[in-house]
Amino acid sequence: MKEILYWLAEKVAGEIDDHCEFGDRAEEVSMGADGTPTCLIDQVAEEALLGMMDEKNVPLNVLSEEAGFIDRGFDRTLIMDPVDGTYNALMGIPFYSVSLAVGTESMNDVTHGIVRNLVTEDTFYAEKGKGATWNGRTIHARPFQEDGSVLMVYLGKYSSKDTNAVVHKARRTRSMGCSSLEMCLVAAGLADGFYLNSEVYGRSLRVVDIAASALVLREAGGELYDMNGSVLDMPLDLKSRANTLAVGDPAALRWLL
Repeated sequence: MKEILYWLAEKVAGEIDDHCEFGDRAEEVSMGADGTPTCLIDQVAEEALLGMMDEKNVPLNVLSEEAGFIDRGFDRTLIMDPVDGTYNALMGIPFYSVSLAVGTESMNDVTHGIVRNLVTEDTFYAEKGKGATWNGRTIHARPFQEDGSVLMVYLGKYSSKDTNAVVHKARRTRSMGCSSLEMCLVAAGLADGFYLNSEVYGRSLRVVDIAASALVLREAGGELYDMNGSVLDMPLDLKSRANTLAVGDPAALRWLL
């Protein structure tokens, strides 16, 4: 499975470059299964991934934000976000990814996950029980120290009022616009947490956004929680959404909540 995921993640970047001119990326071409407009770059990436799966006869069903659930007759499912951080991609900001995970019923039974920056080629990978890597090197979340705290925080239009308090609590904050990669930076020990708390349910995270990065973080020693401090799980569908607090050290959770 590792070889297949690496192959899919590596190939999709080239497919985007070959079939999607930069000036055309933002064109809205359809309505996705998640109820949001599909931009050309999302469509090109998804169609490329589906085509490659057929080419290699990959024995997995598919759950994707554009196509929804595709039953290909298998027990396990490829949970994919062809382009996470679409707005960054449209703006030319080199911080967006392809996110692929393999699971059965929910985010917490995911066994393999890969998140690849589609510009820099930085690749985060994890297998359940085998640890997490960044470009092949083992990574670990870092111990929390309040005086040097760094948080990745969603600061968009729909962020909750509680977000402001979190921003002022941390020593430093960043808002990068790509949840999967931001969570992987927590896994790599470059930040203490990732915080997304939206007042609008439709702007919270879906399982396709974070299934792969959740496994990377957990295998690096971190954990994901909801805003009540309970360990987060999500079913493999596009209806469920959740606000998310991902930390590398439980001490950061206690400090924030």
